[in-house]
Amino acid sequence: ERMDSDNSRTDSVSSASGLSSDSKRHVTPIIDMKPIEFWTANKESVQPRSRRRHPSESEISVENFQRELYEVEPEEEPCLTDEEKLAQFQLGQLHFGLKYDITTKVLVVKIIEAKDLPPPYCLDETKQDMAHSNPYCKISLLPDQKASQQTTVQRKTQEPSWNEYFSFDMEYQEAQERTLEILLKDFDKFSRHRLIGKVLLPLNTVNLIKGGHMWKPLSPGNKVCVIAMEM
Repeated sequence: ERMDSDNSRTDSVSSASGLSSDSKRHVTPIIDMKPIEFWTANKESVQPRSRRRHPSESEISVENFQRELYEVEPEEEPCLTDEEKLAQFQLGQLHFGLKYDITTKVLVVKIIEAKDLPPPYCLDETKQDMAHSNPYCKISLLPDQKASQQTTVQRKTQEPSWNEYFSFDMEYQEAQERTLEILLKDFDKFSRHRLIGKVLLPLNTVNLIKGGHMWKPLSPGNKVCVIAMEM
């Protein structure tokens, strides 16, 4: 009986092992061994970030600025006739002459006289002599102010007389492009030479070949529009 029980136990174990092996055989997963494909990534070019460039000192200098973008256009000053200037400014008048010599290519300016000059106390409270001026004229052909010439000083008078000639060597075409500037000043050895008034005359508005004399009212130092009259 004991042997029979052992044999039956052995048969049951073997049968169980057989069953387990069969069950393992049936549950083994089936793997589909397809080849794995690998795709290459699309390459995108990435631009490197540019470094911020700082301007050099020479690039930010004042000379490199476009000044015209920041300039304010000055207001146009009203044009005045000689009669209006004389009545408005009351600075007196200057008598002078002009003539261009084609043969010698010389422009001659003659300063003759002035009249009705205002007394010094009207223009300069610091002047020693309040009753009399010491007038003289400074002549320039703008835009050149370096080659200016001047008359003698007339002492203690509001009606100075000079009758002095001044010559400027230049071509006729060049003379036509200049502006005659005559500054009438009051000489004072104790202070600056005060400006009494001035005359501005564009030379392309007069007949220089014909020449002639004219009276012109004196204007103050600031810019005043000129209406020229034919000689």
